[in-house]
Amino acid sequence: MAPDWWRRAKHGCRNAKEGKNPMTKPLDRRSFLRGAGMFGLALATSSFGAPHIARASATRITILSNPGLENATLNLLMEEQGFLRKYGADTTMVLAEGASGPFDAIVGGVGDICLVSGYNMVLSRISQGAPVRIAGAGMRKTALAVFARPDRVASLADLEGKTVAVGPKRGLLHALMLQLFREKDIDASRVIFVDAGSNDQAFQAVVEGKAEACCSSISHLNDSEGLAVPPDGQMWEALPKYVFQTAYASSVALEEKREALVPVMAAYGALYDYLMRPEARDSFLAARRSAQKQFDIASAKAVWDFNQKQRPYSRDLSISEEDLAYQQRMFIGLGAMERELPFDALADMWPAAKALPMLSDG
Repeated sequence: MAPDWWRRAKHGCRNAKEGKNPMTKPLDRRSFLRGAGMFGLALATSSFGAPHIARASATRITILSNPGLENATLNLLMEEQGFLRKYGADTTMVLAEGASGPFDAIVGGVGDICLVSGYNMVLSRISQGAPVRIAGAGMRKTALAVFARPDRVASLADLEGKTVAVGPKRGLLHALMLQLFREKDIDASRVIFVDAGSNDQAFQAVVEGKAEACCSSISHLNDSEGLAVPPDGQMWEALPKYVFQTAYASSVALEEKREALVPVMAAYGALYDYLMRPEARDSFLAARRSAQKQFDIASAKAVWDFNQKQRPYSRDLSISEEDLAYQQRMFIGLGAMERELPFDALADMWPAAKALPMLSDG
């Protein structure tokens, strides 16, 4: 059973509303909290620390997380395994709804860092002036795939002229499909993209015949719906240079709480290392069972198998200049960034670099 803090956090986020996008209107902390109506946020407490919103001390780090299933599983594993306690991190967990929720909260001054995020507009928003910096990597390999009826789609080239279910325009699913087509020399203008909503909704659109293919989570790899992944539709292989989930932190935290961020990064490095070990299987499945209202063993095993076979995480959370250069070129090509910026204008790897030796010693 999930601990009390997680049940309270899930309840608090159930009817959450997303804050306004700082791309269109600057956010300060007060306006963010008012717009989020808490206000779109829920506090998760336990070993993560006593509940609070304000930056009350020089050592406490407020971690932002989206309450989706995959993140919920990681949060519960972190709680159970006690990595934050082990490395002496003083933290509070705050849950923020929506793909942009954690980023918006950090921009609004509500938190310090988000360690696990598939939000793909981070670089774009930093380039537009958001006081945030990339602080490291979460999941490096892309845990998405193209699913289709195998009798209709044998390769990505077969998608020309067909309907592909993704999410919002330039959102993660759509952006990665465009990049995939670009690298495979496929004319994306001949593909009909439809916004089906979430990962799961995109998958369901193909099951129901509303689309002929989709971009969706690897959690569907074991589904018995008759869909298959074309050989060139495995994004973890087709887009090896794309860092799927980044960690990002407020510029203020990186300036004023640098030392306090180090044990937090070490704890997440230890968590990612643990996730890829065979002995973590029972704990992983138990955490996912607690996080999912109606437990789906097939999807849980698909994620577990992916973690073991593909080893998408790394103890070293650092992102290289080459990694960010690839991301920037991708988003410039999508029209989401105007020009390539220096590494130091986008990222600060000091806490991640300092955390790695702690893992080696542990």
